[in-house]
Amino acid sequence: MTHLRTLVVALFLVGSLAPSARADGFLDRYTNYWDEWISRIEPLDLYGLTAQLPKGVFGFKWEWNMRDAAGRFDAHRVRQPILEPIEFGDEKDPLLALDLGASGGGGGITMQFSYGITDPLDFYFELPLQRMRVKMRPKLIRLSRDYLDYVNGFAAIDGYPAADPEWFDENGYVKDRYANDAAAWFLGYLPHLGRPALLDEADYDPVKGPGKVYDSDGYVLADINMGFSWNFFRNERWSGAFTGRVYLPTGNLAHPNNSLTLGTGPALDRGTGAFGVSFTQDYDIRVYQYGYWFGLVVSGEFSAGYFFKSHRRYPDFPKPTEGGNLLLDLLDPERTYFPDMSDLTGKSYEYTPGFGASALFGISMSFLMFDAGCNIGYQYNQEPELNADWRFETMVKSLEMQAAGHYEVMRCAAGFNLLPLYIPIQIHYQYEKNIGGRNTLIFKNNHWITIQGYIPTF
Repeated sequence: MTHLRTLVVALFLVGSLAPSARADGFLDRYTNYWDEWISRIEPLDLYGLTAQLPKGVFGFKWEWNMRDAAGRFDAHRVRQPILEPIEFGDEKDPLLALDLGASGGGGGITMQFSYGITDPLDFYFELPLQRMRVKMRPKLIRLSRDYLDYVNGFAAIDGYPAADPEWFDENGYVKDRYANDAAAWFLGYLPHLGRPALLDEADYDPVKGPGKVYDSDGYVLADINMGFSWNFFRNERWSGAFTGRVYLPTGNLAHPNNSLTLGTGPALDRGTGAFGVSFTQDYDIRVYQYGYWFGLVVSGEFSAGYFFKSHRRYPDFPKPTEGGNLLLDLLDPERTYFPDMSDLTGKSYEYTPGFGASALFGISMSFLMFDAGCNIGYQYNQEPELNADWRFETMVKSLEMQAAGHYEVMRCAAGFNLLPLYIPIQIHYQYEKNIGGRNTLIFKNNHWITIQGYIPTF
């Protein structure tokens, strides 16, 4: 809906430049068709975010996005790795330290289809597809030499190979040339501590190191949404619109044994797994307009949504071994990270994503068939509500991947319209940059390309 103003300007230009003679050839009939549409659309004076498709007009939009994960803002707005290193013991002199080594990127294609029921009322249907490739290649950073013999003794109880002292320097830090060996040793021991394995079955690339890789193998379906948008007021100076929508749980959740948010692997959810509702209020103020040639609009958008309760399955936690329990008594006596949850295998818990809200403020301008704009956005999401075993809730909270969070972004976009060539297509490019946040991922190389078209049916 955002770029209809540019479309109207382009339509006017087409009408102004079109030949006045009327012939019976295909090209003339085609241009006459658009001239008739111009006379129908021009009085509506469409501009800004609140512009709706006119009655009888079918719209389609294809939006492509790519981005890479660059880190994460923690609870204090400090930039951190995607998953913070896990340390056991004294923070300045940890007994054991592990970097979970998460990285990756992805993108998406969103296809939207809409129709003007009346001039101020539209219906739309949105089909989102996502692709992603995420890696988790943990690295053992340190294992205190004071406890190395104890750790190897506990491993021997389970018949597990010992860690080679040659892997570590005099302070217990893993030597670079042995990073893969130390990581593979610790990851292979994780099931002894009551955690799903973080190793792919296939032999790992010695350059990249051991771990797990999640690849969606192309585009997969996320949560479909649909709704109505109503331009409830419009005059030459300001306009307002209201949109209501519902979300369907058509996207798949990451397998609990391979979930980034649960710390069991690199896979990400492709949806919420729950039904949801959302409402958006848009406002436009036309600051300046010079005929059909130049326009300046300030816009604001306010949204709120809620996703309802659903059920999710617990990971398949193996039971800690005798040696594993002895090591946990040393590493994690309170069992904050590694409680025994083997009795939860095969069971499920209640999960409610809950409430989220966002706001966006921006300025846009149009000049002939070109337009550009920038805006600042804010998004807040509550901490999901879990009705689960207390041990599981403790573990999830300790990972800090499902805490309440918010982020601020800046978006800049520019585009042009092909209608002066009698092609009813608009093309836009947008770049998005994270400028702040709390408990949220940071993305880089966040590019968007949008192709939008219109087909009048009246």
